[in-house]
Parts: sequence; C-alpha cells; structure tokens
Amino acid sequence: MVKIAVEEPFTSVKDALEKRGYEAEMLDDKTESMDYDCVVVRDKEDLADFHMNVPLVEAKGRTLEEIVDEVEERLVRSGKIPAPAPSGGITSSSFIKGAATGAIVGAAAGLLLTPKSGKEMQAVVKEKTSGTKEKLGGVTEKAKDTLGQVKEKTSGTVDQVKEKTSGTVDSLKAKRQEMQESKELKKQEKAVKQEAKAEEKAQKEHEKAEKQAEKEMKKAEKEAAQDKGSIEVVELGEADVITNASGGATVVSKETNKSNK
Repeated sequence: MVKIAVEEPFTSVKDALEKRGYEAEMLDDKTESMDYDCVVVRDKEDLADFHMNVPLVEAKGRTLEEIVDEVEERLVRSGKIPAPAPSGGITSSSFIKGAATGAIVGAAAGLLLTPKSGKEMQAVVKEKTSGTKEKLGGVTEKAKDTLGQVKEKTSGTVDQVKEKTSGTVDSLKAKRQEMQESKELKKQEKAVKQEAKAEEKAQKEHEKAEKQAEKEMKKAEKEAAQDKGSIEVVELGEADVITNASGGATVVSKETNKSNK
C-alpha cells in the first residue's frame, strides 16, 4: 500500500488522505522521509538539505483539497497509483501524457540533487524512465477500459434522457395548446357578456324613452282638454268690428249691428 508522510501540524491532511484509502502517518523525523512514497511538508525549503528522490507536496498557503489533489497527482506521476478515470473536459490521453512528463521531470530533478557521475546518472535515468513507461502503459490500458465502460453507461443514460425529454416536450406542447384554447374561450365569453350588457342597457333606455313619450302625450292631452273647456268657439258669419272711444274693439254680427241701429 502507498505510504504518505505528513509533517506536523497538518493532521487534517492525514485524515483526508486516510479517507481516500491511503496509509498516512505523521512525520516525526525528517530523516525518515525516504521511507515514504510522498511527503507533505510545510515548506519545501525545510528539506532542501536532504538529497532525496521522494515527491514533496508543499502545504503552505494551500487548501486541504489542493494538497490532497497534488499528492495523488505526484503518486500517479511516480507510478505508485494508476491514473483516475477521465471526467469533465480532461481526457485520459492528456492526463497520461502530463503524468508521464511529470514523472520523467520529477525523476530527473531528484537525480540532479544527488551527486553522481555522468554515466551513473544516465544509467539511473534510463532505468527510471523505462520503468515509468511500462507503468504508464498499464495505466493507459486501464484508462481505455474505464473509458469504454463509461461510454457504454452514458450511452444508455443519454437514450433514456432523450426518451423522457421527448415525452415531456409533447406534454408541454399539449398543455400550452390547451391553455391557448381556454384563453380564447374566456375571451369570447367576455365579449358575449359585454354584448348582452349593451343590449340590456339599450332596452332600458328604449323603455325609458317610451315612458317619457307617454307621459308627454298625456300632459298634452290634459292641456288640450283644459283649453277646450275655457274657450267657446262661435261662428259669426259676416261681422263688423266696432271701435269705441277708449280704443277698444268689439266684433258683432252684421244682423245684430243693423237691429241696434
């Protein structure tokens, strides 16, 4: 199992690594760092005097998640654990290439810190890079298998989602059509009610006008009856108009005028 050392006082980092299934221990003595596959330290400069080929992860100024993610990345680069299955926008090929590059660079950096002759260093580099390539080859195959499984699962899921969304769209279209028809029906009902109110108003005004006309007619008949009772119409035939001294005038029939004379 992969062993990871965590420098004091980062106990939370140790707990987080254990939750992910790693064997993590608090580092009591810096000289024991070589016994671990990865070491989490406060500051890399603290171990600058130690010539070691162990991945170091600096915890200073970083979040817990960032520290744990880098630990796993260093373990993948060094070939201690396989590369994780691809997710999101990072593809397996790009991750593996990055891991391979990081592993080679890390190995070279570690070797540069160790005093060796040119030939010895070349031999060690070849040995390290050869082992890394073999491990990465196994990681690539695992990544391809995982990617194939993911594609197979997501393919079925996509078909189910399409089927569900298709039914949902048809249902929404039907509901929208029903709402439009209901809205149009309410609009027509409102127009009919308005027309009925207008007709009712016109009928009332007509009845009111009829009552007023009837009232005026009765009044006129009454006044005509009164006038007829106070005025006597006399047929005079031929008449003379006699003017008196005061300027008044009297109308008398000619026969009456002759008899008075």
